[in-house]
Amino acid sequence: MTSKVTVKMNTCNKTHRISVSMRDDGNLDVKIVSDCPNVQEYAKRLTEITMDDVTNFSGSKVVDPVCRETLSVPCLVPIGVFDAAWMELGLLSKSLGKKAHSNEVILDENDD
Repeated sequence: MTSKVTVKMNTCNKTHRISVSMRDDGNLDVKIVSDCPNVQEYAKRLTEITMDDVTNFSGSKVVDPVCRETLSVPCLVPIGVFDAAWMELGLLSKSLGKKAHSNEVILDENDD
């Protein structure tokens, strides 16, 4: 079964749909559909990941500097890949994902 996540980047007005599915060999296929050319380039580099890429941030292909070189630092697409992969692997409950619906980063402007 495929796990899907939508990443809405309101700061750049872009939407990205991420699908992750388990392969017979234990690796994961990644598909990213986006209206952002920078994310499209990232998607070309990230079509398959391993369990290690999903469970170990250090050394993960998901956040590898060469793989994500076209992305801006605050781009949430790699986090969306982690979320979809965790759901696909059963490390994040799909029912919890449906219940929570989304995570948020709130951009507050502080005057102090």
